[in-house]
Amino acid sequence: MVAKALDQVGEVNRTAVSEKRRDVDILMATPTKHYVRRKVWLPIAARRQRMLDRPIRYFTLTTADLLDVKLLHRAGLIEKTDRGYPGVGYCEKDDMVFAEIARGLRWCGWSHKGLFEDMVLRNPKFDSDFEFDVVNLDFIWVPFPNQESPLAGTWGAIRRMLEVQLRKEKSFDLFLTFRGSREGTSDRAIDEVAELLQDNLQAGRGVSQFRRRIGHADPLRLLGDDYVTFLCLGLPKLLIGDALDLGFQVSRADVYSYPRGTEGEEYQIVKFAIGLEIPTPSPRGFADPPRIVSSYEEAVAEVFAKSVVDVGKVLGSDPELRSCLRDDLDALRIS
Repeated sequence: MVAKALDQVGEVNRTAVSEKRRDVDILMATPTKHYVRRKVWLPIAARRQRMLDRPIRYFTLTTADLLDVKLLHRAGLIEKTDRGYPGVGYCEKDDMVFAEIARGLRWCGWSHKGLFEDMVLRNPKFDSDFEFDVVNLDFIWVPFPNQESPLAGTWGAIRRMLEVQLRKEKSFDLFLTFRGSREGTSDRAIDEVAELLQDNLQAGRGVSQFRRRIGHADPLRLLGDDYVTFLCLGLPKLLIGDALDLGFQVSRADVYSYPRGTEGEEYQIVKFAIGLEIPTPSPRGFADPPRIVSSYEEAVAEVFAKSVVDVGKVLGSDPELRSCLRDDLDALRIS
């Protein structure tokens, strides 16, 4: 059923994604994007590496510049040998970009030429071989393309990935990035997310936090007034609900946003950093164990209360930081 729903996304949408890929790749080398790499992804990956006391296994939807891979390697978080990066995995649909990434990595632990959804639902080795400590799904499209349901397509593939990681008892950090635009988005899917939020509020979950954050307790009104904030509340709630339902515990649920624009088009990027833990009596051998949330009621309240970090505003008030990030980008690109 999930694979059939994925097929309904259609080649028109996938072609549009491929056509925009080169423009978006240019925007991967901006201070706002690099802020997330340096100030969000890097510290979280470093924390996971300290907990494991070994190089992390890292899956990414990287670009030909390999900026995220280079950053993690420079920090000593992933392994690099004479052959390449044995603990790095990636997938990429575009033939040219796939080949460029392969040349940069030389050899890695996992690769798949195709969309993430294709990899999860159709690669026969996915169930047996996919196992990573940090999974970076840096998508360039909207969360629910065309006529997808929240339970199929991209989100069905994410849930399947969670199931595989859980089956291998793999605690991991999940980074999610989406285009915060309604263009090309299924209205039916978004309405379903709004209904799920409404169900939580009617059940008494997170009502005070939602009202304090928004000023009212009406998800449909929020959907009409502020689509990006709606995504920042609805998407982590949807993901964390699935994760807790499967048996994970949650150690992190952070949200970031910033404006992005290509020629003739401006939109918001929304980013999520979610820590997913296999339940254990205690995190052994780690001096600063993460706070764990295992109750759905507590998780919903935290999601509704969580403030969104506006990266554009952060860098707008700190030109020195912006300049440092530009310099670091230049250094990484030539390394």
